Amino acid sequence: MAKQIKSSIELAMEKMAKLPKLTKDEIRERQEKEYGPQGQAIARRFLTGDLPEDRLEAELFKHEDERGEIVRKAFSASLCQAIDLEDAETTARVLEGIKLLVHDDSLEEAASRLDGILQDYERQRQRELATLEEAEGACLRDLGVSGSAIRLNPRENEGWRQKFSELQQAFRPKLDEIEQELTDRLVSSLRGRS
Repeated sequence: MAKQIKSSIELAMEKMAKLPKLTKDEIRERQEKEYGPQGQAIARRFLTGDLPEDRLEAELFKHEDERGEIVRKAFSASLCQAIDLEDAETTARVLEGIKLLVHDDSLEEAASRLDGILQDYERQRQRELATLEEAEGACLRDLGVSGSAIRLNPRENEGWRQKFSELQQAFRPKLDEIEQELTDRLVSSLRGRS
């Protein structure tokens, strides 16, 4: 009995042939796990200012085909999810990034709606804060505590934390809707250029 000696390549090919084949969905899922974090990292670097505006497009279009689409989609989602009711600076940076990449007149309308939501939120937040400060100030005066050195800390007030949470929950659906719209427009615009 003569045994045939196989090369390591032949052995590897035999082992690979025995492995189950991946479906297209499984392949896509693996690619998303691999390339999605790259898009998220680009968004993070842009938001922190570590990625200059003039390098943004080059970073987003380094990859072609499905890999590039995954990177750009992850970037778009991460960028738009950074919109925050409490962080006007980051939200402004998000809009700046979207305007750099989306050359569409309807973007102005969406940005205007977002600005309106943020202004409404801030007005209601200030109104609730003033009401709380007045109520807490009245309680302190009733206790005989007064003076210019007295400053209320709303973050330590359970009533304020509850009101604040309710206020954010009231605005969250509006914000989610505009985030999704901006993400969709950004993804669509980037897909059209790849």
